Amino acid sequence: INVFCDVMTKRIFPEFESISLEADKVADAKYQRLESLSIGEYDTWDIGDAAERALEAGLAYYESLEGVRQSLLNLTIVALYHMFEQQMLSFHRRQVLHPRDENTIAKIKMGEMKRLLSDSGLNLESLASWPKIDELRIVANTIKHAEGTSSEQAKDLRLDLFKHPLLGDEESRWAGQTRVYMPLGGKDIYIRVNDLESYRSALVAFWKEFGEAIKQPNR
Repeated sequence: INVFCDVMTKRIFPEFESISLEADKVADAKYQRLESLSIGEYDTWDIGDAAERALEAGLAYYESLEGVRQSLLNLTIVALYHMFEQQMLSFHRRQVLHPRDENTIAKIKMGEMKRLLSDSGLNLESLASWPKIDELRIVANTIKHAEGTSSEQAKDLRLDLFKHPLLGDEESRWAGQTRVYMPLGGKDIYIRVNDLESYRSALVAFWKEFGEAIKQPNR
């Protein structure tokens, strides 16, 4: 989990830090190209029109890369939760289930693991880190499935995730505009790097808590 998050935050996402400068270069190149056209090729030449077209080209470039960056952030959250889920189910199959059941599909479920652990005296939901992990689950499902039950739960938990980062706190028009169409396309839900770090911390904390809990004599 730590290595995965470190790679994303220290290697992948920093590649997007220069997209504003890249967009400026695209705009400049567009302007220079328009300026170089002869009157015969571009008989409606106007310096203001050229500047506007150049600005539009730069903005389109910026928005496309920013969309990819947001898409990757959203995808990272999905991957993070399912990485955790697979770790849990791996433990479940090898350490909780009887060997004869470890390949029984009907038993390889988080609900079954929680039930068996609860029967042994360990309620996963009682661990301090669990509420944040359950939030991660709901947010990850919202990103995967868009509008639905999970998105309604996510809005109750983290309405701020549905607000575009460029909208200020004073933006009243945003209120209630939380329809979720394409979170995997970098739209409608906006995970930030600090959200990723918060979920990472919760997962690491969980494994420490869980490790201590299963050491208890009554386990």
